[in-house]
Amino acid sequence: MRSWLKWGLPLALVVLLGAAGGGVLLAQYVYRDPQSQQQPSTLGQPAAAVTSPLGIVYTSDAAAHPDYQAVQALLDQHFDSINRQQYERWQDTVVPAKWKELPKGEWLNAYDTTRDEGWTVQRIDPGPDDSLLVLLTFRSNQAIEDAPPQLKATCVLWNVVYPVVVDAGTSSGLRLDTGKLPNSALFRRC
Repeated sequence: MRSWLKWGLPLALVVLLGAAGGGVLLAQYVYRDPQSQQQPSTLGQPAAAVTSPLGIVYTSDAAAHPDYQAVQALLDQHFDSINRQQYERWQDTVVPAKWKELPKGEWLNAYDTTRDEGWTVQRIDPGPDDSLLVLLTFRSNQAIEDAPPQLKATCVLWNVVYPVVVDAGTSSGLRLDTGKLPNSALFRRC
């Protein structure tokens, strides 16, 4: 009994401290500052990022995902349609429930001053039921009246996890399930 206390207790303490340290490192990686443009690196070498035609930066980790090209097509169309005020193109990027929530008139009113930019896709991970989860940071600029109700600001930094579902009826084969965003978005004033 005494030898277990002599060696077991310190060993258990070391294991607990290691687990806590690993959790802190994981949290720092996943919840990086959206303004930081540093990309993760592998074995001390800088990671090669990939940039889409619209200007969305994909870390090497995100670009290595097998569905990267479909996600790239989806996000380029989604953000380009918002920036150009093209409702029908936007509809092709989100689940039908979102159309019902935001019919064309309401959508145009809500996004009429919005300009999204500075995107970085940090990760693309598998989600439930053959879906994907896309960890993305970006900046939105808008008039105060078009700002999120929870943060009335003309510039907002977003850190979101977009749920992405398969839909063969779209140009990319995917749709954003943005109705789930209130529970998977962090944001702050620029």
